[in-house]
Amino acid sequence: MTLGTNPIRHTLILVMAGSAVVLTGCKTPDLSMTRSTLAPVVVAPLRQPLEAIPVDGKVTVREGDNLYSIAARYRIPPTSIIRDNELGPPYMVVVGQVLTLSPRRTHTVGPEDSVHTISQRYAVSQYQLAEANELETPFELSVGQKLILPDSQDFSVLDSQPDARSIQVAALTTPSAPASPSVPAAPRKNFVAPSGVGDFRWPVKGKIITEFGPAARGVHNDGVNIAAAEGTSVLSAARGTVAFVGEGIKSFGTLILIKHDGGIITAYAHLGEVLVSEGDVIEAGQQIATVGSTGKVDSPQLHFEIRQARQPVDPRTVIA
Repeated sequence: MTLGTNPIRHTLILVMAGSAVVLTGCKTPDLSMTRSTLAPVVVAPLRQPLEAIPVDGKVTVREGDNLYSIAARYRIPPTSIIRDNELGPPYMVVVGQVLTLSPRRTHTVGPEDSVHTISQRYAVSQYQLAEANELETPFELSVGQKLILPDSQDFSVLDSQPDARSIQVAALTTPSAPASPSVPAAPRKNFVAPSGVGDFRWPVKGKIITEFGPAARGVHNDGVNIAAAEGTSVLSAARGTVAFVGEGIKSFGTLILIKHDGGIITAYAHLGEVLVSEGDVIEAGQQIATVGSTGKVDSPQLHFEIRQARQPVDPRTVIA
C-alpha cells in the first residue's frame, strides 16, 4: 500500500526484556509531495527570560516546569537544584512544589562592608545590589548577612569616587609640559622591566610592541602591549584591591582589574594563569598572573592600562 493523503494506522510491536508490548493506532506521517494539507509548523520554544532569584532563595514550580526550564529561567546549573533540594532520579518536580535555589554569586557581609564598598569590589552598581537584595534606604547591612550579587557588571563604578586616602600622581591629572626646544627629549624605552621606582611600576619584563594612542585602522590603544614569553610573571603595578577577574571583554581574553587609591584602575589582559581572586588585597610587585595569549592576539603578550576617572592614561607618563 502506498502513502496517500491520509495517514495509515499501523500496529507496532515492541519486544522489551523478553515480553511483547503491542501499540495500536500509531500514525505514519504523510511525507508525500502531493499531500492536500500543509505540514504543521513546529515552533521551537524561546529561551527562558531571565528572572532574579528571590532573596529567600525559594521558588514555586509552575505549570509546565521541569528541572531544566527552572535552571534556564534563573541561569543556574540543574545540578545545583538537585543538590540543594536533595532530588533523586528521575529528578521530577511537581506544580506547587517549593524549591531552594542558590545564586551563582554571593557575598557575606563583613564588619567594614557597605553597599558602596561591595559594589566597588565586585563591579556592580549600588542600585543593582540593593534591588537584588530588596534593600531599602539607608541600605544598612548586618555582619554575616548573605547578599546576592547581580550577574551583570558595571566597570564604571570602580572609579566613580576616589578614596579618601588619595595618592599624588601628578602625571595622571596634569598634562606633561612640552619639552624645551633646546633640550632633546629622552628616547622612549622599547624594553621595560619592573623597576620599583615611584608609585607605579611596569608589570612585566619585555618589549613594548604597541604604544598608547592611535593604532592601525583608526583604533585607539588605551594602554600598551608588552611582548613576553608565555608563562612570564605578571606583577601588580601598585598596591590595590582586585576588583575583577574574568573574561567579560572577549577581545581582552582573561582580564584582571585592580583598584588603587585615588580612584585609579590598572588593567592586565591576555593573561594565562590567574593567581588572585576578587577582593584580594595585592602589594606592589606581587605576582597576580602569567603572560598568555588569550583574547584577540596571536602571540603571548600583556595589554596594560592605567585609568583615572574612566580616562585612559599613557603609562609612560606615570612610570619612569
